[in-house]
Amino acid sequence: MKFKLIVFVLIICLNSKCLHAQTKESDSTTTIYYDIHELSKKSKFNKFIYKLLFRSSALKVENFIPETKPKVAPHITNKTNGKVIRNIYIETLDPFGYSVTNETKKPKNSIEKFGNFTHIKTKNHTIRNLLLFKKNSKCDSLLLKESERLIRSQRFVREVIITPVAIENSNDSIDVKVRVLDSWTLIPTGSLSSSESSIKLTERNILGFGHLISGNIKNRFETKERATYAQYSINNIKNTYIRLDLNYANDYNNDSRRSINLNRPFYSVITKNAGGFYFENRLQTELFPVLDIFSLEKYSFDFQEYWYGRAFKINSKSNPERHYTNLILALTYNQKKFQKLPGPISDPSFYFSNEKNWIGMIGISKQKFYQDTFVFNYNITEDIPYGKNIAFIIGHQEKNSTTRMYSGLSFSYGKKCSFGYASGFAEWGSFYNSGFTEQTTFKAGVNYFSPLLNWGKWRFRQFIKPTYTWGNNRDASFKDRLNLLSGDGLEGFDNRLSGTQKWTLSFQTQSYIPGSWYGFRFSPYFNMTLGSLANEKALFLSKVYSKFSIGALINNDFLVFNSFQISFSYYPTIPFEGDNINKFNSFENTNLSLYDFQLSKPGYIRYE
Repeated sequence: MKFKLIVFVLIICLNSKCLHAQTKESDSTTTIYYDIHELSKKSKFNKFIYKLLFRSSALKVENFIPETKPKVAPHITNKTNGKVIRNIYIETLDPFGYSVTNETKKPKNSIEKFGNFTHIKTKNHTIRNLLLFKKNSKCDSLLLKESERLIRSQRFVREVIITPVAIENSNDSIDVKVRVLDSWTLIPTGSLSSSESSIKLTERNILGFGHLISGNIKNRFETKERATYAQYSINNIKNTYIRLDLNYANDYNNDSRRSINLNRPFYSVITKNAGGFYFENRLQTELFPVLDIFSLEKYSFDFQEYWYGRAFKINSKSNPERHYTNLILALTYNQKKFQKLPGPISDPSFYFSNEKNWIGMIGISKQKFYQDTFVFNYNITEDIPYGKNIAFIIGHQEKNSTTRMYSGLSFSYGKKCSFGYASGFAEWGSFYNSGFTEQTTFKAGVNYFSPLLNWGKWRFRQFIKPTYTWGNNRDASFKDRLNLLSGDGLEGFDNRLSGTQKWTLSFQTQSYIPGSWYGFRFSPYFNMTLGSLANEKALFLSKVYSKFSIGALINNDFLVFNSFQISFSYYPTIPFEGDNINKFNSFENTNLSLYDFQLSKPGYIRYE
């Protein structure tokens, strides 16, 4: 017995010594534990000694066994360009227990297996529908990379990897393997308060076809009113990247909204044609200020819009940046026709009036992406856009028996730097009527986040986002004013506080806690947002309003784009409400979203 024990310890020491000599750069501790575990399987005696020396939790070898790297061809490179794609192999995986990079990884416990049993995998033809390359076509690394990005952007996909596979005894042909890990897509949500309840159910991948259906019901207890909302979307019709959205809402006060949107954006730098149309019917109740008294009035309208855009390559074929730079020409036509108008006392400037608009745009757009993790999701590969664009806008409007012209200019730029990621934009636009400018808008903003910072196993990022909006000679209507809620504003403030210019500044420290609990990962944060409104007087002499929030974003490994949060916010002052106010779950991370450098549908510069 003692002899066996001595031999067992010697073998362990020899294994660890050889391992150290062979792989100095690897994690020797992890590998030693793995060798010990494998040795314990050789006999019952070894297993008995193993249990004596190590904790029972060590038997869960998945906690320390290193992932075996799959033996696959290198990821997308230019070396395969020009070769004929013989076959395209698509494999979709259930969300629990699988990996796109480790083909040996399988579900281990009953919870994972049950989750996969109840999940309907994405159909192969749904993924094939998203590919920018076809069988028997020549391989282009740009198309492979763009296909991977576009698949990754789908809200029913967690991870994807596209790999060219060499064919034995063939120098001019390859196969392409597409391996996709699904996300769990059936999402129930709800809320309950003393005055209202809400329940919502969303399925983002109906029967594996990539379609979305969502329904939401809200109830007010005191008035016994009910509001219902529904949406159905097809994100890609027959590999055209045409998206169909159908929306229905029957809101409180018997307000309603019905819309249909058929749209094909410039979804990639290779897209030549884009366009779409949109129809909406709306009945709306609005709170109108009349002589310092707010009164409710209804109005209704029909809105329709059509647009088309064309992209042209402007660099020579020998220029490596040719694929990413486009000249964009686009035109929009829309009209709004009112069936029910507010009274002249509520709307003395006739802001609510029928109108027709022609809006044209010419611009140059350059957009690329780089991959990063721990930005808006926990350890999930994200495509971060960078590049630049400049666009000139010209428009023609018919409203209130008046015709006026419009011109605008927009510019944006973004780049990954050694000190983090930074992007910014500036926009200006104005109407012209009888030689005078009307409803002028100027906007500028910056978006920055730091490199990933480490403190032990914890990770951190710092986000900073300042914005500024200014308007001149705006319409007298309260609807043509800025408020702290609009755009990148301060959530939780009353929209009755308004002005013609505004600045906001948001700081957020985001952390990412290591480890998970049943797939849930927690990212605590601290946010401070400041903002101010002014009319004619100097903006920076106006009262500064603030909000301080602490909370945590909660992500799930299998619900990639479905994070939720718990937050507590403190407001020193809220106009029309009071001072020293605390609110629960009044902060959302949406105002930290990044700018897009791909030009699309022409429109007037938004005043918000």
